[in-house]
Amino acid sequence: MKCAETRAVQTHIITYPHLNFHKTLFGGQLMAWLDETAGIVAVRLSRAAIVTASVDHLDFLAPLKASHSVCIEAYVSGVGTRSMEIFAKVIGEDLFSGERYLAGTCFMTFVVPKGVKLPSIEPETEEEHFICQGYEARKQVRQAKRQESLDLAKNIDINSPWHS
Repeated sequence: MKCAETRAVQTHIITYPHLNFHKTLFGGQLMAWLDETAGIVAVRLSRAAIVTASVDHLDFLAPLKASHSVCIEAYVSGVGTRSMEIFAKVIGEDLFSGERYLAGTCFMTFVVPKGVKLPSIEPETEEEHFICQGYEARKQVRQAKRQESLDLAKNIDINSPWHS
């Protein structure tokens, strides 16, 4: 399947309910929109129920200001046996001047139920080739980070904090 066949795009205007104290888009709101857009991409590839496994890397590169638009464009950038990596770019636009800027990038991982066979992904554009070529290296880092998280979890106290 071609990367373009998985692509999803979501655009929003940044208004007061979504602003932080700096009058820029609240990061948590952007993360929710990223997860929603990337989830659509994951289902397009798998045609199955998916689960977000991780937000592997989210870089906030520029603030998204009030009255600007935010466009999230996402596509599959790598496929494993039961998991897939989704790349998303966050593009801001000053709607009055027309200036566009890269506000962020994100890699997320989604998993499918056992028995679902995922198709391979085929990049076409220069950007898609660049993004997809780094998939295996990012996957190795993710797997090492996952093991680190599992080791950390073994040492976390989950008893009620309000009882001494």
